[in-house]
Amino acid sequence: MGIPRTQRDRRQLALLPLLCVTLASIADAQLIKVPAPSTARRPITLSVSSGFLQTEGRIDGQTGTVWSLGEAAQHRLMVDVGLRSGALGLTASTARVPIVRQGIEAQRRSDGTIQLRQLLATFRTLEQMGPHQIVELGAGLSQWADDQGTDPVTTDERSARNALTLVVGYGFGFSLGPKASLTLVQDYATLWGPKDGLSAGERRSQRQYVTRLGLRYRLSGAR
Repeated sequence: MGIPRTQRDRRQLALLPLLCVTLASIADAQLIKVPAPSTARRPITLSVSSGFLQTEGRIDGQTGTVWSLGEAAQHRLMVDVGLRSGALGLTASTARVPIVRQGIEAQRRSDGTIQLRQLLATFRTLEQMGPHQIVELGAGLSQWADDQGTDPVTTDERSARNALTLVVGYGFGFSLGPKASLTLVQDYATLWGPKDGLSAGERRSQRQYVTRLGLRYRLSGAR
């Protein structure tokens, strides 16, 4: 003789709470075994490069001189942290650039070198396996300082000059293994120096071009 339908339905309803508790326990155990990805796995990358720097001259309104700037080697160091869509980092570079100063009023010339320092906040596209394109953006500060030469220059001429800087870079990367890659990038930069002493029509900006070869190495985290 079978169990009446009403009694069977009541027993099934009574088992529902027990079934819900059991399923919840299984779900909790599964979540503990399969954790979400950790931000600690974000890659930290170190890049070093050297390049060929070409820069326009500039008018220095503070001393009334024209700076003719030559070509130089630029050395660059970058540390960045990977994100989902790229990497954010800090970049420092230095170059010792030949300089010839020409007085606007007095035709005095000074021949020597001056150091160009740059500190930039950067963003670059994702690093990939195999050959890949690289796009880099940088914004920060440039400084002309540490004048050296045989000809005498005034104290004002030796003082540092700062300039706001924007850099756009494009190039290619080539994987050398799971952690390292070779990079070839061309940078286009614009510097905006102080406008003190400049006459109407004299521009405060100058352009720079750098072609650089570098090595990028992932210190930690996953690609």
